[in-house]
Formats: sequence, structure tokens, C-alpha cells
Amino acid sequence: MIALSCHSSSFRLKVNLLLLIALIVSTSGCVVWGQTNPQIASWQERIAQDLVSIRTAEQQRLPEAQQGALWAQLALEYQSVADFPKAEDAYNRALHLLKMAPSARAKYAATLDNLSTLYMSYGRVDDAESATRQALAERQKLGDLSDIGLSQVHLADIALVRRQFKKAEQLAQRAIQSMQSSSDPPRAGLLSAFITLTYARCSRNHCKEGIESAEQAVAFAGKEFEPESVAAGFALETLGFAKWKSGDPQDGEKAMLQAIQMLRAKLATNDPRLAGAMLQYRTYLIETNRQAEARDIQQQVKTMVRQAGVYCSACAISVHSLSDSLR
Repeated sequence: MIALSCHSSSFRLKVNLLLLIALIVSTSGCVVWGQTNPQIASWQERIAQDLVSIRTAEQQRLPEAQQGALWAQLALEYQSVADFPKAEDAYNRALHLLKMAPSARAKYAATLDNLSTLYMSYGRVDDAESATRQALAERQKLGDLSDIGLSQVHLADIALVRRQFKKAEQLAQRAIQSMQSSSDPPRAGLLSAFITLTYARCSRNHCKEGIESAEQAVAFAGKEFEPESVAAGFALETLGFAKWKSGDPQDGEKAMLQAIQMLRAKLATNDPRLAGAMLQYRTYLIETNRQAEARDIQQQVKTMVRQAGVYCSACAISVHSLSDSLR
């Protein structure tokens, strides 16, 4: 898990990374960013249906590639409702089956990449990197630039967690180049790369360039996604961060508050991605000496993570994020 300590010197960085991890994309396109409360039941129904499909596939002894794809789908759906232990088990079952199917190399690589995002939500950075590098190696053999770019974004996020900011910036730029060179660039992947690039640049005290990439993210989200979407909310949250860190706290706060309002309208109350956005705003309040407001946000997030079943103790809040994609 990723523990965010109120007094840790790395607190602000880890808060920001919650957004990055939340925006890491899956390649299968099976999970929706904009999950809201009424949709939770439907996701549970889909999980139940997938379990039936898996049992049927096993009884009929369908090929490993088909069974593995079903388990990979189930893993993503468990991840979408924050049932992380079941997601990890489903990923491992999927990988075992897909590895035995030569025709399923692309799906095998995608599942490895998706598993890496789950490991990131646990704070298992070494495991996440190992899975991502395996996925990248497979994708380089297959030669799909879009998929290669997705793995490069994941490696950039891992570099950020390790405070390797220059490396993160280089990987994010490489990912953007790879995806833009493909015939069918993945919209969620590109948005994620722009956001990662923003945080990498601002972490290197290059927030002027960070604002440029954040503005690219906002423009891209406005063009490629629905108005007031979760994608647009995260892009705006990133722009608010970049403006705040570049010395424009008033406009930064305005953008962050607008983003949180958008995310509240689209996400379930206990969604850890919403908690991540709120924690970033909390850090802003602390740095601008608005302690009472910061304590209020802290209490709201504690309530949210308790509802999500996430460990929370003393002054540390562990917030799981979801890694998912858009249809």
C-alpha cells in the first residue's frame, strides 16, 4: 500500500502520485473511469456473469487463450470496485493460462501491464517494475507502438515514485512519441502521459514546461472525452497543481476545486481516485497556511478510505487507487 504520512518529507510527492497512479491505463479497454454509485451494482452483476462464463469455459475445456482472457477481464472488474486481493488472484490465473497460448502474446503483455498497476496501488514498486518490463519486452517483440507507449508510461510513473524525475520526464516524452507515431493512438494512454510529464517537470522545478504539458492534457481531454468527464477532471486537477507550483496559487486553487467538483459528480463517494484529488488539495491548503480547512479535508478522506475498506491509522492514510481505462 502507499502510505501518506502527514509529517513525511515525501508527503506532497506521494499525494500527487495518487493521481498519476489513478491515471495509469489498462490496455484492454474493459474498465470505465467514470464509475458512479448507481453503476457499482452493475459491475457486481458483470463480475457474477464473468464467474459463470469462467466456470462454463472450464467445463467445456475451452482453449487457454479464451480462459485466460476471461480471467483477465474479471481481474480488471475486481480492480474497478477496489477488490484488490481478488483482482491479484484473477490476474495470476490469467497469466498462467495466457503464457501457455502462443496466439495470446499481446493479451499476455496487456495483463502483465495491468497487474503492474495493481502492484502500484499496493506500493509494491519492485513487483510493478518487473511486471511492466516483462510487458514492454513482449510488446517490443510484437512491435505495436501504442502498446509500447503504454508500458513506457507505466515505467515513467514508477520512476516518479522513486523520485527519478529526469528519468520519468524522458520516459513520458518517449511514451508520447511512441503513441503519437502509431496508427491508432490510445487516448487514455496519451492523456496519462501528458499528466505524468507535468508532474515530472514540476518535480524538477520546471513548472513552466509543466504548465505547457498540463494545458496539453486539458485540451486533449476536452477534445477526446465527454465534457465534465473524469478524464477532464484529472487533467484540470493536474493543471491546478502546475499553476500552484509555478507561483499562481489563486488560479491553481480555482482549477483544483473545479476538478474536485467534477470528480465528485462522477465518482463514488469512497472512490480512492477522488480521495487522491482531495489529498492534493489538502497539501495546497497546508502550504498556504489554511490549517482548519486542511483538517476538514483530512477528516473527509479518512471517512472515505474507511468506507472503501482501506487501512488507516494514526497520522498515516493508505489510499488505494484504481488503474483503469476508458471506453
